[in-house]
Amino acid sequence: MKRATRWRIILAVVLVCLVVGWFRFIDRQGRRTYQAYVAVNGGGPLGIADAPWDGPDGVVLYRTGRNGVICYDAFHSKDLHDRFAAKNGQAVTVEYDTFSDFGKVGGYNVHSVDGMVLANGTHLVRDDYAASAGSASKGSGSSGGDDCW
Repeated sequence: MKRATRWRIILAVVLVCLVVGWFRFIDRQGRRTYQAYVAVNGGGPLGIADAPWDGPDGVVLYRTGRNGVICYDAFHSKDLHDRFAAKNGQAVTVEYDTFSDFGKVGGYNVHSVDGMVLANGTHLVRDDYAASAGSASKGSGSSGGDDCW
């Protein structure tokens, strides 16, 4: 076999491995489901400074992640506020569209809350369904987004 042909075969194999690796490990979309609590009218998990859910149309979904971290998604939407005001303090099912590289979640959207679809992948149904997300630890520990996934 000629030397140039051997290099072409090696190059082709490397390119195929890169493409397979890209589709297998990078920019993976998934869906995860959690139970979260609803808080409206300025309520929310205690101990979070600069809460992003203040205001008359504020809605926050919060749950406990790993290491006692509070994970939350806050919205300013009259539609969501009106729909979930009756569920204030109750648990609802929240589905998330997650985007990950090599198994680590790097981004997400709230797909649905209690069956109401807010986003499909990276596309929001309405602009006011965009959430401000965060995490906070109880006590003196630190928190990070990894604690929520």
